[in-house]
Amino acid sequence: MMWKNGELFFQVPMPKVAGRPLIVYHPAADLNYINSWSIMAENEEPFVLFCDEYGPRYPDDLPFIEDGLRHEYFTRIANPLIGGRAYRNSELGYQNMLIQRQKDATEGILELPQVDILYLDWLEPFSSGNPQASINDILPNLARNVRDGGLIILDRKHADIAPSWFAYSNLMQSSSNDVSIEHIGRGEWPIPYVDLPHTREIEADIFRVKNTIKQTGMNDFLASLIMERRLKPEELKKIKYKLPARWPGHPDRDSWMEEYMNYLDFPEMGKPYLPYPPVSSWKIKEYSKWVQSLIDNPSQLRPINRIKRTLNLGMEVTLVNGNITDHLDWLLLKDVSLITRGKLMTDCLSKCCWLQDKAVNLQPMWKSPLISKLRWSGKVSTPNLTTKMLNLAKGPVVATIVNGDASVSQLREDLLKYKGDVKELIIFHIDKEDYQ
Repeated sequence: MMWKNGELFFQVPMPKVAGRPLIVYHPAADLNYINSWSIMAENEEPFVLFCDEYGPRYPDDLPFIEDGLRHEYFTRIANPLIGGRAYRNSELGYQNMLIQRQKDATEGILELPQVDILYLDWLEPFSSGNPQASINDILPNLARNVRDGGLIILDRKHADIAPSWFAYSNLMQSSSNDVSIEHIGRGEWPIPYVDLPHTREIEADIFRVKNTIKQTGMNDFLASLIMERRLKPEELKKIKYKLPARWPGHPDRDSWMEEYMNYLDFPEMGKPYLPYPPVSSWKIKEYSKWVQSLIDNPSQLRPINRIKRTLNLGMEVTLVNGNITDHLDWLLLKDVSLITRGKLMTDCLSKCCWLQDKAVNLQPMWKSPLISKLRWSGKVSTPNLTTKMLNLAKGPVVATIVNGDASVSQLREDLLKYKGDVKELIIFHIDKEDYQ
């Protein structure tokens, strides 16, 4: 609810958007992101809550964030390209996402498009080192990062220790007159919407922003956050009814139940230290509906462009001119067996950990290389290197990078010797003259 000029309103006038979630930024959030999340969940509209913090309080690190029933509340999903960790709650019934990033908020805010809502509870990072800076000094500059018609929610959490942050005029304007901020009331959320520790009743000042600069780049930004928005409609059709896998290292429900049953039989083992997990980060009906909405609105998608050509060299060979790390979503969709050297493998798996199931690391740390005396390229490269890699494959589709002398003739000659089960080979190369 909200108070304005002594009059009670039963709803804070949240911004409205069409065809996408609300983008909410909460800088220097610490654990108070639980409260900004609670407010957005109470709004019951799709949203992304983005948090930058020097020391992020990730919900899947100890102590874990769990509800009153000891169920996992924030389920980890794929890392965003923009950095950090991403999570969602499968019970809300609509698009939602929490992103936690280890970053200075004064730098992080410049990397985002204009947001719909800026949630503030700690202004010190934006005071330019001036401990006496007032809200009239700070807020107009921050408001440039909020779109026209958006809100600034100033949590009064620190009203007692920083009263200058709350000594505002009803209308503030930037020095260049391109942005103005109007105080429209005081919001109150006396009953937390989510059953989570660290939630509290919230009192906040609400400001509406007028910004002459148009909000742009929202679909580009959203595509940097989640894989599905980087796929083509025909690729989305293949995953529409396939729920995203659990984050590696987080037990699925069956594994958790097995551990719990062992605890019942042998109490000395202790209870599972992780909270009870959901089946997936999505409900299948909700996920398929969301994916279909992306298929129906391809203008929202930002698929990664690929320069490729296909050869028949006894098997299908796809040559892609580009960096392999830019195409990991596509490789995951094709369920490839990734085969590379150690350093590149580490880079790929740090960006797309689900590829690890069928990955072949040719140079595992602390172990002997899988191909002895490995020489990757040039005239002295390992003979029949392609065949040797295919013999190590863990699936019918293999992805690797340019090797040998980067010629089609050498590749053809090598593949003539292969008699295994691999049906498709994908090779990435940076130089355009490779494989000509």
